[in-house]
Amino acid sequence: MSATIGADDTPADVLARIEAQALKIETPTGGGRMVWRLWGEGEPLVLLHGSFGSWTHWVRNVQALAERHLVIAGDIPGMGDSDQPSLPFTIDSLADEVSAGLDMVLPPTARFHFAGFSFGGIVGGHVCVRQAQRVQTYTALGSNALGLHMGERTNMAKASSRMTEAELLEVHRHNLGITMIADPANIDALALHIQNTNTRRARLRSGEIPRGDSLARRLSELPCPIQGIWGSADQTAGRHVPDRRDLFQRIRPGCPFHIVTGAGHWVQFEAPDTANRHILGFTAAHPICA
Repeated sequence: MSATIGADDTPADVLARIEAQALKIETPTGGGRMVWRLWGEGEPLVLLHGSFGSWTHWVRNVQALAERHLVIAGDIPGMGDSDQPSLPFTIDSLADEVSAGLDMVLPPTARFHFAGFSFGGIVGGHVCVRQAQRVQTYTALGSNALGLHMGERTNMAKASSRMTEAELLEVHRHNLGITMIADPANIDALALHIQNTNTRRARLRSGEIPRGDSLARRLSELPCPIQGIWGSADQTAGRHVPDRRDLFQRIRPGCPFHIVTGAGHWVQFEAPDTANRHILGFTAAHPICA
């Protein structure tokens, strides 16, 4: 199965084919249930997506990662197919619900690797501290909440219920270029479809959480190896990507920190082969002992 759109495919066809290969599991949240999708077999690798997203933020990664791992992709409560968390929520209450769900998805003694994109990396950092006895590795891709300067995102276009579908997709094309994807040529039909679908379903907003420093504090508490993967043109970091590298090195001297040339914030979509290689190389370097 491929995340490439063929001549007779629609983006929805591509997502449906990949999703059809997954086992779906539901766990309780404060507002209903959290939805998880599982592919492959091997050492567990838990994935969490970004804000206003779903498992589809990993559409170009899950199949390659599943060749060596049991990939477990959750829809964060309040996004994707998952129901709302208990409200009002905090980053800690959200992490409590995700961590409790993970305890139901995996056997209680099973260790796992973790990779989180953007807001998923923040939530995941808190989850992994709660799961300190069994988290094997932690990877952040473009995450914030590091207590560092962020890039300025201006001139965002606004959608309207009066817009045609074509007009709405142009809004998403514009906004993806400002927030997620560096090369306009990479804003393809699949990216537009994912953005359109995810933003329609998102009910939870990350608010000021990414502007805080909660992930930086959690990283210093993690007992496992950590690494970072950032696009050199990550829009949420702006010119401050090197500051992310320096922070990771202060927290864990010598840890891998990969800056992917030319990629934007959604690095694992824009440069999937590179992101997959870094994730798989890291998990292979730190295997789970039987």
